[in-house]
Formats: sequence, structure tokens, C-alpha cells
Amino acid sequence: MTTGPSSSSQAPSRAARASGPGWRIATIGGVPVHLGGTWFLMAAVIVALIGPGIARSRPDLGLLAYAVAFAYALLLLVAVLVHEGAHALATRAFGLPVLRVVADLWGGHTAYDPTKATAGQSAVIAVVGPISNLVLAGVAFVVAPLLPPGVPHGLAAAFALINGVLAAFNLLPGHPLDGGQLVESAVWGATGDRHRGRVVAGWCGRFVVVGLAVWWLVVPLLRGRDLDITQLIWVGMVGMFMWRGASQAIAAGTILGSLGRVPLTSVIQPAHAITADATVAQAVDAAREGAVAVLVGPEGRPLGLVDAQALGAVPRAAWATTSIAAVVRHQPPEWALELGPDADAIALVRTMQEHDLAVVAVTTGGVLRGVATAQAVMTALDGH
Repeated sequence: MTTGPSSSSQAPSRAARASGPGWRIATIGGVPVHLGGTWFLMAAVIVALIGPGIARSRPDLGLLAYAVAFAYALLLLVAVLVHEGAHALATRAFGLPVLRVVADLWGGHTAYDPTKATAGQSAVIAVVGPISNLVLAGVAFVVAPLLPPGVPHGLAAAFALINGVLAAFNLLPGHPLDGGQLVESAVWGATGDRHRGRVVAGWCGRFVVVGLAVWWLVVPLLRGRDLDITQLIWVGMVGMFMWRGASQAIAAGTILGSLGRVPLTSVIQPAHAITADATVAQAVDAAREGAVAVLVGPEGRPLGLVDAQALGAVPRAAWATTSIAAVVRHQPPEWALELGPDADAIALVRTMQEHDLAVVAVTTGGVLRGVATAQAVMTALDGH
């Protein structure tokens, strides 16, 4: 059972921003809340595991015992949504964009773009989730004795336990848990290298998985206890999910760290700005000089790229009389990226990922600097 902010440095695509998984059930501070279809699978598992026990201990409830078990699933959902809502509100408080909150089979996550967050802000965003669960656990612990014995008291006590376990589990020091984000922020703050922090937190996440496996599986066997099949399934599922998240963090940190060492000049191809009144002859001249012809607007903003295939189809005799519009492939507005003179390739890759772009026109101070392609980035990355 995991829950926490989705803190990938890779910005989500346009398709991911436009819609969310499952059903939109509410908003928290203006942030859409989605209930994933896999949540119902988790609820069914909870009912199947808890329902028979409740039915045995309270035979007077009959089939209502399974309704009480479903109430446990709903209490878990509330705990997860409060946890994720705390992440979302903290993120918004720092002025960072939040895409959505999602509750699903694995608990939940808050999708946001962390690229402008500082180490301190990332730590705060991570820690408020477990803190919110601790607050809920405390309230439920105080309220439980005041409720009538039986189902009301049992549900309140369960809510206290659920929130206490969620808080403790998510503070374990490794990705993809909130505690992993705290480790990343600590290393980031100490070294100034966010990507190294992510790699360290990813390895910590792997150690956490091994530790949990030893605690829940190896130790009971050494004590002569038999392992329950349900326990094996849950430990296996959670372990695989956490191992995958930790591995993704290690891979992302390694790749982004390498990108940070790639100078922008090594992936930018020179470009020649041409205006709408230009002819194909000017694009040919640019190509001969090793540059790419880019159509720019009146204010110098890149609008489109000359299509090499279309350019080659124009007869030589028609170069001087054919408008450049005949060979230009217009690009979405997002393809024009303003970067400082000392920028690295990370911002370039984020833009490509966010807007599903294979090519980007780079400007500095509003002046066309050149064109970068995804292939050029990959080639440069292979050299680092």
C-alpha cells in the first residue's frame, strides 16, 4: 500500500494533462480528484479478506458483515485522499501546478510538475501527507472511546490504525514513498545535485524492499511460523511495485544527471531565420551552409520548419519563384523554447516530453539560436 506525490522530473504529456484515469469524483483546492478503476479491485480484496472474520466474530450481522468490511475500504480511501489532498494543497501553496489526485489499487498519488520546486519545498510537499494521516489517527484515537461499542467503535479504531500505518509506511526512507522524497531532498540540499539525490533515494527504496521482505517473510520462517498465502501475495505485490518505483527513480536520476552534463551547443543545429516573403532559393542557400531554414513571424518567433523532402521535390528552375510557404511544415506554438546561453539539455528534453515534440526551435533573448531534435539529444547522451 503506497501513497504519495508523483515527483518525476519528466513533465507529463499533453494527453496526460488533458485527462485523468478513472472517474473524477471531487476537487481539492481546485485540483481534480480521480478514482481509478483498480481501486474497486482493492476494495474487493479488502472485503474478501476482512468480511469472513467479521462474520465469524459478529454472526448477528449476517451479510451486513461484508458491508462493514466495505466500510473499511471506504475508510482507507478517505485516509488516502486526505493524504494526497495534503500533498496537493502544499504544492499549490508553493505556486507549483498540480494536475490531479488519483486513488487506485496502490493507494494514490498526486501528479504535479516538480521542476521548479526547491529541495526544501519538495521535502515539505512530501512530509505533509504522512503528517495529515497522523492527525487523522490522533483524532480517531480520541473519538473511538466515545462511540458505542461494536461497529461504530470498531470502525473508529480501524481508522486510527489505518492512518497510523499509512503514516509510518510512507515515511520509510526510499522511493517511491514519501520518505524517499525526503531522502532525495536531503541529498539534493547537501550536494546541490537533485539527480544524485534521486539515485540515492532509489537505492534506499530497494533496500527498504529487501528489509520488508526479511521482516515479513524471513523472520517469521526463522521463528517457525507458517506463512499465510494472503501475506505472501500482499508482500509480493507491494514489493514488486516498490522495486519498480525505486528502479525508475535510479534510471531517471542517472539519465537526467547525464543530461545535465550535456551542453546545449552540442545538440543544437544552426538555423537560418526566414520570413514569409522568402523563396525556396533562400532555404536552399541555408542548407548549403549547413543550417536549417526556420520560418519566423514578424517578431522573430519560430513558426515552422522547412521540410527537406518537400524542398527536394521543388525543381531547380522554380527555386527563385516558389514561395517558402510551399515547403514549410508549421509547428505547434510550444516548439519555440527560450533558453539562456548557459542552459543544459534537461529543459530541452522536458519540453519535448511535455508536448510530444521531436524537434524544438531554441531562442535566446528572442533571437533564433538553432534547432534541436530528439535524435541529436540521444546521440549526445550516448557520448556522456
